[in-house]
Amino acid sequence: MADPTNPYAAPTATVADVRDHAGIEPWLAERGTRLAASMIDGLVMLLLFAPAILAGMVLGDPGGTADATPPAILVWAEAHQVVSQIVWAIAGLVVFFAVNGYWLHTRGQSVGKRLLRIRIVRSNGERATLARIIFARYLPTQAVGTVTVIGMLYLLIDILFILGDARQCLHDRIADTIVVKD
Repeated sequence: MADPTNPYAAPTATVADVRDHAGIEPWLAERGTRLAASMIDGLVMLLLFAPAILAGMVLGDPGGTADATPPAILVWAEAHQVVSQIVWAIAGLVVFFAVNGYWLHTRGQSVGKRLLRIRIVRSNGERATLARIIFARYLPTQAVGTVTVIGMLYLLIDILFILGDARQCLHDRIADTIVVKD
């Protein structure tokens, strides 16, 4: 309510911050439900990539002794390994969004989230756009996750953030999203 003695005063009102979880606590998805949804998504991806993984095991490098390999070939092999990791990371994102893109766009849900009736929204409760989900939520985590040691450390920190009161992983905070019950 504005000050009746000053017509130019800004209106005043008490507004609860979205981060004040007293009002949205029952609305937030449980940590265990989020974990189960992530595991379902991982299983779906594993099943989709199983033929490629098996083919790589069957057709892969038969092995050899590193002592007999010239240094130039070792450097090439290391560069090849990095390129291979990047290609697999990109392929993983493409397949993930091919499978989940429609539901992520329309409902903020992956296969696992849809099965367990939870969804991604903005922290203010509005629908999260597909661009936000891809470029702020998934892509940065996937990109950093491909870096050998730093990526593993980042992924661990990302997951541990969910233990806070807000139940947000680091990727949720970066994208300004929360996961709620549907």
